[in-house]
Amino acid sequence: MLKIIGKSAAVAFLALSFASQGSVIVDTALWSLERSPARNSGPSGLTSAGGNQAVQNNNSNASIISDFSFTGDFNFTGSMTPTIVGFNDDDILGLVFGWQDYQNHYRLGWEQGGYNDISSASGMFLVREVAGVSTILFQQEIFWQDNVDYNFVVGRSGNNISFLLNGISQSFTDTSFMSGKVGFYTESQTARFGGLASAPQAPSNSVPAPAPLALLGLGVLGLAYRRKK
Repeated sequence: MLKIIGKSAAVAFLALSFASQGSVIVDTALWSLERSPARNSGPSGLTSAGGNQAVQNNNSNASIISDFSFTGDFNFTGSMTPTIVGFNDDDILGLVFGWQDYQNHYRLGWEQGGYNDISSASGMFLVREVAGVSTILFQQEIFWQDNVDYNFVVGRSGNNISFLLNGISQSFTDTSFMSGKVGFYTESQTARFGGLASAPQAPSNSVPAPAPLALLGLGVLGLAYRRKK
């Protein structure tokens, strides 16, 4: 069953979850390069940029997937930036969670008027992929700007999944993937991803995050919540 929850409730649940769990920086050097979600093409270009960063300097398709899985409640935070490194394009960058493989996952994607998602979703979208069948949970015709850092939070609390991106928040009751990995993907787009942290703590290969990172996450969530009110 899919149930859509109010935007303010989505922000509130993410803020409370983030505040109640210790956040850690993740190490993308341990992550694996895989083909892009849904289209199953590539992989090319997308790689760790050291520590908790990843970068795609090629106008190509790929996913980079965590070396750990979450089971049950979690939050995954950071920023993603569409870039014009070597090529100025308008296609898709995004993140995945609940990842089992390219045919089973959630993906939060965003484009600038170029490629649509394989599901036909455009603008900003959240898609559930089950056994290779796409279901659009959310889409809105808004588009990213070049070289802008966009903070994000995705997570699960009980039977609810939620995201916050560019001041837009949504929550859905969905139990398709109660565990899984997280990661990033690009489809014909250059991008960078940074400031990545997760809660609760990922496996022992992760290191404690500085307190300011957690405070920054809460500040972004609080600001978004006040704007919604």
